[in-house]
Amino acid sequence: MSIPRTWAVTLRIVRQFRRDPRTLVLLFAVPAIVILLVGYLLRSSSGGIKLGFVEETGGTAAPALQALGRTLSEAGVTPYYLSRAQAEEQVEGGELDGAIIIAPAAQGVEVSVLLEGSNAQWNKAILRIARQVSLVVSTASALPSASGGPPAESELSVTYYYGGPDFETIDSQAPPLVGFYAFFFVFLLTTVSFLRERTAGTLERLMVTPVTRAELVLGYVVGFGIFAVLQAALILVVTIYVLQVEHTGSLAVVLLLVVTVTVAAANLGIFLSTFARTELQAVQFIPIVIVPQGLLSSVIWPIDTLPRWLQGVAHLLPLTYSNEALRNVMIRGEGLLDAGVAVNFLVLLGFAAFFVVIASTTLRRQVG
Repeated sequence: MSIPRTWAVTLRIVRQFRRDPRTLVLLFAVPAIVILLVGYLLRSSSGGIKLGFVEETGGTAAPALQALGRTLSEAGVTPYYLSRAQAEEQVEGGELDGAIIIAPAAQGVEVSVLLEGSNAQWNKAILRIARQVSLVVSTASALPSASGGPPAESELSVTYYYGGPDFETIDSQAPPLVGFYAFFFVFLLTTVSFLRERTAGTLERLMVTPVTRAELVLGYVVGFGIFAVLQAALILVVTIYVLQVEHTGSLAVVLLLVVTVTVAAANLGIFLSTFARTELQAVQFIPIVIVPQGLLSSVIWPIDTLPRWLQGVAHLLPLTYSNEALRNVMIRGEGLLDAGVAVNFLVLLGFAAFFVVIASTTLRRQVG
């Protein structure tokens, strides 16, 4: 082995990177920014369970409940004290993750639980808290048990607005992950594939044929769109029929939403590929385009738990609207005409149309 020859190869690689500022940014600046963003989110996200408390015993359980509430606040659970009607309305509307109701009963007190139900982990956490509440208020109750001993723990009555007792983490996380992976894979496919079309000289060869510029633009958009739709359908089939994720809404609406987000991803990939000269540079768009959407579009953290300024950034991302619409369909059973789906779908459609326009503009410039 020759050390000088090995060193010569090493120097060639170093010089190659020095001549490519974009790669240097990817290697040093982007990872630092992503880590700082994740750290900031972990430290500043409010991220707790929003839990309502309804106390209907005339104040008997109030002192113990308030003491428990302070403990819950320290554990990251945000307690709200309100009436039964307010609790039912806010849990059903998703403003609260659940509510615990303490009401008088023939044998002391009765504890019941309302669960919004779309987050399986939070459902389990709220039920654990409810059991603690049941024990606390039963102990505080003045009525002894039938055996003359200490009061017995009240049985829990649980109402799920969405999901159910068999609802698992994969069921609650599947809707945003379907949209995220469809967007990610289609964006990667389109960015790299179109770069190959351009660097291989395919565009120039097509221009000497009778194909018009408009036909060429439409052909590329539709061609990449077909494979984007097929990939989206495959992701959906595996999610629903192989993983057997629970869903209550129409699969046709789910497919429409996933197809819309993949069309947006495909055209965004066509547009951004024009700023890359090599496949390595094309792949560099992944941490810039994909990672922020994975962090901010409610795939991991709910948007309302993010710092205020990051909530504004989140609402500039197409996956934010895709994820919200998919949750409303797959978990809450809403249809395309319901406000929770229709508004998000229209915004997502606007993103897709905008990306089609800028991708078409980019293609015309290249073939002009």
